[in-house]
Parts: sequence; C-alpha cells; structure tokens
Amino acid sequence: MQMRPTTNSIILGAVRITLVVLLFAAAAAGGEPAAPAVSPTTIFAPVSTPAKSIFGLSLFVLAVSAAIFFVVFTRLTYSVVKFRKRTNDDGREPPQVYGSNQVELAWTVVLVLIVVALFMATARVIATVQKAVAPANAIEVIAIGHQFWWEYRYPKLSVVTANELHVPVSDAEHPTATFIRLLSADTDLWLISVSLW
Repeated sequence: MQMRPTTNSIILGAVRITLVVLLFAAAAAGGEPAAPAVSPTTIFAPVSTPAKSIFGLSLFVLAVSAAIFFVVFTRLTYSVVKFRKRTNDDGREPPQVYGSNQVELAWTVVLVLIVVALFMATARVIATVQKAVAPANAIEVIAIGHQFWWEYRYPKLSVVTANELHVPVSDAEHPTATFIRLLSADTDLWLISVSLW
C-alpha cells in the first residue's frame, strides 16, 4: 500500500527547496565583488565611486525583489497544494468568500511602503552621484556624447580627443583620481560626475 503525502509534508518540502535555492543564491552573491574574468565592464566589480553606491542600491533592490518572490512563491505553492482537485471532489463550486477591507488595506499599504523605500534609496543614490565633488589634484575630463561619437576634453591640459579616453593608471601607492563630467550635445543636457580611483 502506497502512502499519499500529506499537504503539510508537501508544503514543508517546497519551503525547504526554496530556502536551499535562496541560500545558494545568497552565498553566490555574497562576499567581495569578483574580479572581472573576461570583460572589464561588469556591475559585479564596481571601480568608480558612483558605481559602488549604484552596486549597493542594486543589491538592496535585488534583496527586496527576492523577499517578494519568496512570499509570493510560498503562498502560491501553499494554494496549489491545499486547493488541488481531490479524488472525492464532486465538482461543485466552492463557497465564494469576498475580500476583507482590512486585508486589502494592509497589502496596499505594504506595497506603497515598499515602493516608497525603493524610491527613497534610489533618490539618495542619484543625488549623491549628481552632486559629486572633484577630489583634490584630480584630472578633470569633460565627456560629451554626440550622436555617433564621444568627445573628451581635458580643460587643464587644453587637450581634446575623439572616442578615446586617456586616464592615468591609479594604484594604492600612487592614487590618481580622474573626475569625469558627462554631457550630451544632441539631446537634453545631462550632467553626471564620476570619480575614478
């Protein structure tokens, strides 16, 4: 005789599998950012000052999204298992229960709070990036985006280049900052300041 698994054992199994997957994902994402393997352009190894704050913001958004996914996935698994069709089901429509004002208000308020928290964190990072101040003795570069090319101006050196950004190598012994202002010639004016170390 074969034993049929109970609803609780199925739900516990699904929760355990979800927790194991989330723990592996957290372990893979945790720790120091990895050095770029193939491409030097990666969001997982931030180098510039604003990239580090943007990377922190992206981890925060990812954590909030993972928490929402976990709650929704757990509730969905519970509903699928608990309300599945059974062998003794007579095919009648179940009793229709209409919503509660308190529950609807609660999940609306929770979602609004999540959106406000994400908005505030994003606004803080954008404000930090936009009002960056050039470090002392930094090489200043003005990068102007044209429709099909980049123009780089070095005001202190009186040099202008096209499509090639030249910055000095910086290391721990000889830190040399490069401060880049990003402008646009063909669209609305954008001003973004970046410090490279």
